[in-house]
Amino acid sequence: MRYSRIVKRLVHAATLLLLIASVSAAQTEVTVEPSMTRGVATATVTIVEFSDFQCPFCKRVVPTIDQLMKEYDGRVRLVFKDLPLPSHEMARPAHEAARCAAETGKFWAYHDRLFQEQPAFERRDLIRYAVDLDIDRASFVKCLEDRRYAAVVEGDVSQARSLGINGTPSFLINGRPLVGAQPIDTFRSVIDDALKAR
Repeated sequence: MRYSRIVKRLVHAATLLLLIASVSAAQTEVTVEPSMTRGVATATVTIVEFSDFQCPFCKRVVPTIDQLMKEYDGRVRLVFKDLPLPSHEMARPAHEAARCAAETGKFWAYHDRLFQEQPAFERRDLIRYAVDLDIDRASFVKCLEDRRYAAVVEGDVSQARSLGINGTPSFLINGRPLVGAQPIDTFRSVIDDALKAR
């Protein structure tokens, strides 16, 4: 049973790589929200991460990405993109809440808290995390109630689909796809290749 699941994931990953490779970067514009980026805009390498706050593999890769951002400080920029999967019913509200936190300049602190608390994403939890980060409760609740960022989150999902990405975490490192919570050395290899190419 476990073996068949592993094979299924490998086949999915291979299919995803083929789909991404078949799409020209010029056909899909990846939008960048400055409050949801880390690193300098002039960095040689840009890592675009399509993630799902309820995805355990996305949580697993967070320390890897944090380490890479330290190691390649000034040379790598990270762009976070929303990709709440349909199978994770609490993910979309969490992504919308993170966008509300981004309004206050606290996206990354909220991002970290969501992964820390995964999968406790009931409405009361999302509000409590914001209050703990000193985000104004009334403004945050209004943002959630209005679903102010629902269309923006859906826009990221559409961009992912256009690129053939439908699993998380998925990365584009200067346009080169990397799928899953890969070991840090795999990321290093792709980043080093991208740095040498410039």
